[in-house]
Amino acid sequence: MKKSSLHSIVYQIWPRSFQDSNGDGIGDLPGIISRLDYLASLNIDLIWLSPIYQSPDCDYGYDISDYYTIHEDFGTMADFDLLLEQAKKRNLNIMMDLVANHTSDRHPWFIEAINDKNSVYRDYYVFREGKNGHEPNNWIGIFGGSAWTKVPNEENIYYLTLFTPQQPDLNWENSKVRNEIYQIMKFWLDKGIAGFRMDVINLISKAEGYPDKDPHKKGYQFANELIINRATSHDFLKEMYHEVLSKYDALFLGEGMMMSRTAAAQYCGAANEELDLMFHSDIAILDCGPLGKYDFRKLYRWSVPEFKKVFFAWQVDSAKNNYFIGNYFSNHDFGRSVSRYGDDKKYRIESAKALIMINMAARGTPFIYQGEEIGMTNLKLEMSEWKDFEAINDYVMLQKMMHLPAFIAKWVVQKVTRDQARTPMQWDTTHHAGFTKGTPWLKVNPNFTSINVENDDRDPNSILNFTRRLAAIHKEYDVFTFGDIQPTLLKHSQIVSFIRQDDTVRLLVIVNLDRHVAVFKADENWLDAKLIAATQLHPGPLSHKMVFAPYEGRIYCLKGHND
Repeated sequence: MKKSSLHSIVYQIWPRSFQDSNGDGIGDLPGIISRLDYLASLNIDLIWLSPIYQSPDCDYGYDISDYYTIHEDFGTMADFDLLLEQAKKRNLNIMMDLVANHTSDRHPWFIEAINDKNSVYRDYYVFREGKNGHEPNNWIGIFGGSAWTKVPNEENIYYLTLFTPQQPDLNWENSKVRNEIYQIMKFWLDKGIAGFRMDVINLISKAEGYPDKDPHKKGYQFANELIINRATSHDFLKEMYHEVLSKYDALFLGEGMMMSRTAAAQYCGAANEELDLMFHSDIAILDCGPLGKYDFRKLYRWSVPEFKKVFFAWQVDSAKNNYFIGNYFSNHDFGRSVSRYGDDKKYRIESAKALIMINMAARGTPFIYQGEEIGMTNLKLEMSEWKDFEAINDYVMLQKMMHLPAFIAKWVVQKVTRDQARTPMQWDTTHHAGFTKGTPWLKVNPNFTSINVENDDRDPNSILNFTRRLAAIHKEYDVFTFGDIQPTLLKHSQIVSFIRQDDTVRLLVIVNLDRHVAVFKADENWLDAKLIAATQLHPGPLSHKMVFAPYEGRIYCLKGHND
């Protein structure tokens, strides 16, 4: 992995919703190819594709039935090869999703394991006997309900399914499983992809013996330390590093549940020989209750001081302990950033720019989710429009396990469903926002007539053109990825401010992350700083008493550097 790989800007595509080329209402690889010039105009480096492998789509691609085949909805391997070729002509590279914790129950390995209990593939998964007429243990699944699924036609035998019942967990203790995964990785890397985002990679090791979690408590229990960030996961990833990762110049990103700073430093510390960087979700669940995304007690309620506490904890710790994180405010698993951390009504443009500025200026590698660059917003979807297993299943679980009335369970799901982040890309004002000539697989947000790429492209002060400028500035300064970070104005209840510095430059970032005007006193040493970026067209000069408009942000080069 070269230093330049970390100093990339990554754009995530949810292929099903990006661009349809054949009128079937589903985005596809030829559609992505047709938009490569647009993607290059964003000044990005890497395109991360959410799963495009063959899949029955119980979890929209995260249930893989064939790791070596392109899903027919998205095209063919020839289409993928053409995408690689055309992307490289534009100095763009492709990053793929690697789902290695589980497969689909339609995968040939699992089909044979189910059909023949003496098959070698039986040990590719986790099969166990039930206890006292129940599941092997009391673990709860990530999407609710038991983490175990009963084997048809076998008495008292279950297999582990931490996610949907159609996603059996792989047994990473089996070296043959690990070697299968390494061969899959080599296949795609040899094709010329530039890295992997590794799905829930901190769950690949489970506690020996699969013991109960809190056996004295009633009901299913979240397994926590029995499945998350276990020491054996590091052993597996060190092996992966030596077998695969060390042999390729690519970027290897880990995504994990309940990622701690201590664990992240172990997964991607400079000398640990595992991964290059990690995602964490502490900001993504900032507006959720202590039980997670579907904990309705805090939905969409957060404060700027809370945001700063989480943001700076990760930023400062990663600099101090020399590890790297992928920075994001939106992706396919969470709602749109401008609807969660900004103001998607009166200050949609201003708040979208503010969030982009913080993301681009943070230490680590910035990730942009499709549509974030034009300020796409959440969409309230009716139950009949929900597509995501998580939404449909948790609607039932909220009533069954948390005893919510149906109308409140529906309200909660509408607030947090992943579907609202997956609505089709809004390209223009034509039918279905230019996404498809057919019937879109998921409803297009009706606000596409005002929020779309075509409108933003024409407006020099748009979110889109601001994103392009910030991306160009990010590429100019290595300090954004690798430099130190020093929080400032820590006690201010509205302002997020920090200094980024290395041996060559010292940059000051100031962002009002509030819908009200913010007033503060500028440090005496800031007053001669040179402005290099601003969310507003005509920002005022730095002075002793500063007034920032709602969601206004600026980046300065401090005196003595790059004068």
